Amino acid sequence: MAQSRILIVEDDPDQSALLDRFLSQWGYETKVAPDGPEGLELMESFDPDLVLLDIFLPELPGLEVLKRIRAHDKSVSVPVFIMSADDSDEIRIVGMSTGASDFIKKPIQLADLSMRIQQALELLSYRRKIHELNQRLEHDKQRLLRYFSRDIVEKILSEEISSELGGKTLEASVMFYDVRGSTTIAERIGPQKYAEFISDLFGRIMDLVFDHHGSVNELLGDGILATFGCPDPTGQDASNAVSAARGIRKLMRKYNESYLPPELQEEGVRYGMGIATGKIFAGNIGSTQRLKYAVMGDPVNTAARIQDLTKEKNVDLLIDENTARGLEDSDSVRLSGDYVLRGKKGAVKVFEVDELTQTVRG
Repeated sequence: MAQSRILIVEDDPDQSALLDRFLSQWGYETKVAPDGPEGLELMESFDPDLVLLDIFLPELPGLEVLKRIRAHDKSVSVPVFIMSADDSDEIRIVGMSTGASDFIKKPIQLADLSMRIQQALELLSYRRKIHELNQRLEHDKQRLLRYFSRDIVEKILSEEISSELGGKTLEASVMFYDVRGSTTIAERIGPQKYAEFISDLFGRIMDLVFDHHGSVNELLGDGILATFGCPDPTGQDASNAVSAARGIRKLMRKYNESYLPPELQEEGVRYGMGIATGKIFAGNIGSTQRLKYAVMGDPVNTAARIQDLTKEKNVDLLIDENTARGLEDSDSVRLSGDYVLRGKKGAVKVFEVDELTQTVRG
């Protein structure tokens, strides 16, 4: 375990030598500064865990040194003990209000000082651990926000939704979004521009998914797999999925008009979406060394096949019967036909969706 570092800022050579000797015997690494300017230099180079600071210093008063220490983010939380033979209320109040952590009266009682230093360093250690944990938590939160809406992330972090291996079966709506002709687009604009284009487009689409209480489960290179009602059902997940798809439809219209790279502006970007609703498995799969949050089940396959069907039917959005039944404005959908989808035994009723606005529920 690394030694704690203590900086002694004291102009009295006998006092500083005494403190230096005893602190070294107690196992601390020490540095001594005879005045304020040198003390401030050592704050940078020595990076102490605690400072013993005499109030009455030559050149630069101790309280001014304290102000400058507290003005830096790096040292704002470092314990600073001010030392003085004057223990009047005025001195104590001014010192503590300037940012001192404790007041040590001279002549110094070394046993008392040892106890206070130990307590202050333990508190500093706890604060640093909490800060580190908060940083890790924020890092994990930002990673989760790439795939889940903010409200779902908060539930995951508060353990309302489990992050352990395993999962559960639930009712959800699954949406596949696909950019058509992605290989041709990449060849036309080059790999770097394609990466920039697809990142910008997917970022906008993901925001729409999140705004409709959805989650992005997978980015597929030229497509997105999103779910609504997983891992947190709202009771209006089919409506939210279709509403998100309508939002994407509107976004793509504007994107083709205003945001495309010059090489793509003449033809625009074509796309397709398929939505299916039903029972899926949602949860973490893999091993304790490497987990992946995944969704599996017939609706996932059906949504992918329906999305493929949009190319054949030359439409941008198709949904299955379960999704259509889950919509409040059923007049906004019309039967496209009964189709035999790859991997399905019987025909599946597939519906087209018009432009009506859908309300987000949750």
